[in-house]
Amino acid sequence: MKIDEFKQKLEETIKPWKISIKNINLYYEAFSHPSFANENNCRHYERLEFLGDAVLGFLVGEVLYKNEDISEGEMTKIRANYVCTPANAEYSLALGLDKCLLLGKGAKDHNEDSQAVLADLFESFLGAMYLDNDIAYVRAFLAKFLFPKIKTKNIDYFVDYKSKLQEYVQAESRKGVNYTLFKEEGPPHNKTFEVAVFHDGVKLGIGKGKTKKEAEQNAAKDALKLVAR
Repeated sequence: MKIDEFKQKLEETIKPWKISIKNINLYYEAFSHPSFANENNCRHYERLEFLGDAVLGFLVGEVLYKNEDISEGEMTKIRANYVCTPANAEYSLALGLDKCLLLGKGAKDHNEDSQAVLADLFESFLGAMYLDNDIAYVRAFLAKFLFPKIKTKNIDYFVDYKSKLQEYVQAESRKGVNYTLFKEEGPPHNKTFEVAVFHDGVKLGIGKGKTKKEAEQNAAKDALKLVAR
């Protein structure tokens, strides 16, 4: 994807959040997966992801310090909930950043728009935003997008439903659960997976996701509605 085409697509994606873009080259780098960079001789997002991770951790820590009268240990736990791979991946999906991710042909064929990649993407996006503006600009964006989630303590997206399901099942049976891929739809770069979870031959739940891991988590979440009654 050429930079002009990328700019138009990114601007349409982030338009609802009124984010201004001054230096499109920063964002082009922020959305370039290493596979894309290798094929197109350009920078990939890993350095910006490193910077964005630091910015995100600092700003979440700052808002917790200013708004929560809790101990250092509690602040650390809460921050870890909102600054982790599952949460960051969910942020990317909520913003639609995955639609602008620049993947190489090999990565597209192997569905490398995984949870870890989407998590890195959110952080590299923040890194680019920081360099394109300043820390106050990123803080203002997170005040609209992320900090309300912290205030309401909405942490549903990073709960490890697979572990919870395994605990419930093993408390009642020596047999564990297994996950079966039932359906795989869509083009290589934008697949949807449907997975069912079974225990002792009985289907407990079913889930869909953009990655197999996400589909398995959703299947486990569905199963917990049955087994945790």
